[in-house]
Amino acid sequence: MKILFSSLLIFFSLTVLLGQETEKVKADISLSSVTYAMSHPLHDWEGVNKNVRSIIVRDKQSKKIQKVAVALGVADFNSGNANRDSHAIEVLEGLTYPTVTFNSNSIDYQENSIKISGTLTFHNIKKVMTFSVLHKSLKGREAYSGTFDVDMTEFKVKPPSLMNMATDKTIKISFFLVF
Repeated sequence: MKILFSSLLIFFSLTVLLGQETEKVKADISLSSVTYAMSHPLHDWEGVNKNVRSIIVRDKQSKKIQKVAVALGVADFNSGNANRDSHAIEVLEGLTYPTVTFNSNSIDYQENSIKISGTLTFHNIKKVMTFSVLHKSLKGREAYSGTFDVDMTEFKVKPPSLMNMATDKTIKISFFLVF
C-alpha cells in the first residue's frame, strides 16, 4: 500500500511539474481574421483572411497563454479584387510557398498588453518579430488583437508595381483572434 501511495504521489507531482495543467485551444475560425493593408501611389487596399488556423497553449487556471501558433494560406486572402489576389499569389510565389506561419518564442504579460516574440515564416524566410497584443473577454470567449508591419523586401519579395510605380514595401498586418 505504501508503494502504491508513493507511486501515485510521484505521478501527480510529475503531472503538475510537466505542465499537465495546460490546455490547447483552437481559434474560432468563424470569428477570427487576419488583414493586410498595402499602399500604392494611386490607391490603398486591404485583404482579409478568414481561414485562420491558430492554436494556443494556456494555463488552465490563470488562462495565461504559454505558446501560440498561427498558420495562414497565402491564397486565402481576399481583397475584393480577383485580379489583384491572383497577382499577389504570383508575386508571393504562393504555389511554392503557400503558407505563412508564426510560432511564439516568448510571451510576456505586461500591465495593459501582452508582448509576444516569435518566428514569422513568410516566403520561406524566417524572421523574429515582436509585437504587442491586446486581450479582452468577449461573451465568455478570449479575444486577442494587434498589429505589426512586415517589410516584404526582408523576405525577398519584390514590391509589386502598377503603371511603373511600386507599392510601398511595408505590409501592415492586423489580427483579431477569438478562442
